[in-house]
Amino acid sequence: MKSLLIAAGFALAGCTVVPSGSVLQACRVIEIAAAEAEMAPAWYIGAGQVLERCGLPEARDRAEQSACAAQRRNGYRCEAQP
Repeated sequence: MKSLLIAAGFALAGCTVVPSGSVLQACRVIEIAAAEAEMAPAWYIGAGQVLERCGLPEARDRAEQSACAAQRRNGYRCEAQP
């Protein structure tokens, strides 16, 4: 997952030339993983940042909510709004 986030981040930042279909596919894979996988809180935040660059404006808010849920699952409190 980490390598996919990094590759998508580079592609979206313009650091490499990647076919647009590949970028859209990578964005979709990250969107599915962020919605369905149980990840560490930081991964949700990273995925939200990448998805925001993919054109999903609400992705960062959803990522913060998922990160809070992950913190609660791990027994920690979350200061962000639910």
